[in-house]
Order: sequence, then C-alpha cells, then structure tokens
Amino acid sequence: MEWEIVFAPVAKKRIAKIPQPERRRILVAIARLHEGLIGDIKPLKGRDEWRLRVGGWRVIMSVNAPERVITIKYVDVRGDVYKK
Repeated sequence: MEWEIVFAPVAKKRIAKIPQPERRRILVAIARLHEGLIGDIKPLKGRDEWRLRVGGWRVIMSVNAPERVITIKYVDVRGDVYKK
C-alpha cells in the first residue's frame, strides 16, 4: 500500500525556486516516499517532525503512520531549514 504525499503551500513555493538539477534530485527523493520511509530519513529531536537529507538540502516533513500520509512542510538548505 502506497503512502500519500501532501505538500504544504510554503514547501511548493520553495521547491519552485530551487535550481533545476537540485529540484529534480529533491523531487525524485520525495517521490520515493510513496513506497515508505526510504532514504536518509531521521526523526528530529525535540520536534514531532522528520527530515529527509538530499545532498545539502533538507526536506522537513510530518509522518502520520496510521493513515500513511507524509506532509512535506518545508524544504531548504541545511543551514537554514532547522531555524523554522
């Protein structure tokens, strides 16, 4: 059974501004999430969120396991994403 991927509006806007080669890598990594929590994924300490590492970029997401829904909250470079 596949997972549903939902994008927050702020994540959609940020992804649209990322240069094409990096955007493609990020979208491919996110697409793999339909199969489950695949990739360099870890839960964030002190927060109810997870991160997906794609090179120097980070995808912050929430995971609703019982309903099999992953919500992409924001995407940014490593140094800036954790400040949100």
